[in-house]
Amino acid sequence: MSAKVRINYVVDAIIGLAFVVSALSGVILYLVPGGYQGGRNPYYNRTVLFLGHHTWSDLHTWVSFLMVAGVLLHLVLHWNWILSMTKKALHIGERPAAGASCPVPIDPE
Repeated sequence: MSAKVRINYVVDAIIGLAFVVSALSGVILYLVPGGYQGGRNPYYNRTVLFLGHHTWSDLHTWVSFLMVAGVLLHLVLHWNWILSMTKKALHIGERPAAGASCPVPIDPE
């Protein structure tokens, strides 16, 4: 396995793992009420899967930052491919073949 393939694999694995943790923590934060400390709040810092609400919130934030950084690195690593495919999709820089007719009919009048 080449070094480039190995780097792409590691970056993609980090992005995938960060996505799973971010999605799980997001679902937990959405479904389990946390609330604020003031007053009588029975849900304040409730423990879910051995972690408190604030810990889930911090985990969600930092893992999401890791995922964004991984996606940006992924884009940097594949930038030449992205440019090449965009140029092909938009037909930028293509020359018509010798003897090819004009794609737009020319009005003789």
